[in-house]
Amino acid sequence: MGKREDIYEYIIGRKDELAKDWIAQSAGNGSESVFHKGDKGKLHLQHDKLIETVSRIFIEKDDDFKLHIDEWSESVATDWVKSGVTMHETISQFRVIRTDYWNCVKKYIRSEKQNFTIDDAFYWSNLVNDAFDFITENFARHFEEAHKNILSSQQQMITELSSPVIPVKRGIGILPLVGDIDTYRARVILETSLEQAAEQKLDMLFIDLSAVPIVDTMVAHQLFQLIDALRLIGVEAILSGIRPEIAQTAVQLGIEFRGIKTQSTLMNALELYS
Repeated sequence: MGKREDIYEYIIGRKDELAKDWIAQSAGNGSESVFHKGDKGKLHLQHDKLIETVSRIFIEKDDDFKLHIDEWSESVATDWVKSGVTMHETISQFRVIRTDYWNCVKKYIRSEKQNFTIDDAFYWSNLVNDAFDFITENFARHFEEAHKNILSSQQQMITELSSPVIPVKRGIGILPLVGDIDTYRARVILETSLEQAAEQKLDMLFIDLSAVPIVDTMVAHQLFQLIDALRLIGVEAILSGIRPEIAQTAVQLGIEFRGIKTQSTLMNALELYS
């Protein structure tokens, strides 16, 4: 069918009107939406950019159009995820924008109907719908990636905060471990504990395991690595809180704590060694 700069110019000339209609519809529908979580001025600009980008289907090659959509999706998806927008809300908003956009195209076709055939209308209808299908799929991919990245960052922060080295007096600190310890968390504990022990200039670190439900070979290996690394920077490690059932499991698995000072409770360890 060829390029249609006339349709492009018509829609671009009404992008501000389309944005206002979008905001009015979505913000006034009584349901939770992106407008309760984001800045309306920024959303208006994001909508304008989307309209400009979608409208490139009338003047650009398909690959160029998709490249611009990918750039828009990556930027906006990250912003909406940070604002707390859900994927359900996103799809709902794209449906509204798609309807408004096609109504604008139909309005132009009807106003210039002498230059259009039914085949023309069907062609542009399919093109617009294909464009919005691609936008929704592309945005969903970037939305999921942004969501995973934020969750990963939050999980890392939670994990780091859950392994604090607490100073009790000059040169002495406590590392109370709580909950299950997987490979990732074990690595974080090793790295952060060494950093904190060095920063606090510790001579002795009490590692309490009373709130750790399972000590398997992996956890034991990581603990040994931590104790060895602490020893290399001049910090002596004392273990406490190894419960009877954990001790029994350790024996069955062949895990040995020879050469490592242990006490049944943190209180006992502090009274004896600090």
